[in-house]
Amino acid sequence: HYAFITNESNQGLLIVDLSDLSGSSYVYTDSLFTSAHNIYIDENGYAYIFGADVGNGGCVILDVHTDPMNPVHMGTFSDFYFHDGMVRGDTLWGSTVYAGNFYAIDVSDKSSPVIMNNGQAFQSTPHNFTHNCWISDDGNTLFTTDEVGGAYLTSYDVSDLDNIYELDRIQSNPGTEVIPHNTHVLGNYLVTSYYRD
Repeated sequence: HYAFITNESNQGLLIVDLSDLSGSSYVYTDSLFTSAHNIYIDENGYAYIFGADVGNGGCVILDVHTDPMNPVHMGTFSDFYFHDGMVRGDTLWGSTVYAGNFYAIDVSDKSSPVIMNNGQAFQSTPHNFTHNCWISDDGNTLFTTDEVGGAYLTSYDVSDLDNIYELDRIQSNPGTEVIPHNTHVLGNYLVTSYYRD
C-alpha cells in the first residue's frame, strides 16, 4: 500500500503511504538522487531507478521492502545511461535509448550489477533508439520499442544469451510516422502505447 514516484524536476523520490488517504502520509527523499526518468519495483521489493542523476544515469537499486518510507541504497549500475527497464528474478532488462541497445544485467548481487554473458548480453534494435523492453512470462522472448517515427515493436529470442536473435517486427500503422513508446506483456498479449496512433 505504498506509491513510489519519480520525476525529472529535481524533487527526488516521493513515497506515499496509501493506507492513510488524509494526504499527510508521504515523504520526499533526495538523498539518493534528485531526478530520475523511471522506476520499476520487482516482486521482491527492490526498486530500480532508471535515468537518475547518479553516475551515468544507469540504475540505482533500492530496498523498499524492509522499511518502505525509508529506502536503503543497495547498489548502482553506472556503466551507461538506462532510459527504462524492468526486472524479472535476478535479471534486469534495460534500454539504452541513445545508444540503441537492450542489455541483460545480472542483479543477483545488488551491490555489484554486471552485464551478463561476460558483458556480451546486449543487442541493438532496428531504429537504434531503444526506449523500452519487456520480457515474456516464460523469460524467453524480449519485446522492444524504438521511440522514433515509423519504428517497430520488435521481438527477440533471449533464451540463450550466447545467441540473442530477432524473431519478428510489427508496426501498428505501416507507412506512417507512428511512434511506438512503451510495450508491456500481459499474458499472451502486448499492451503498447503509441504517439500519433
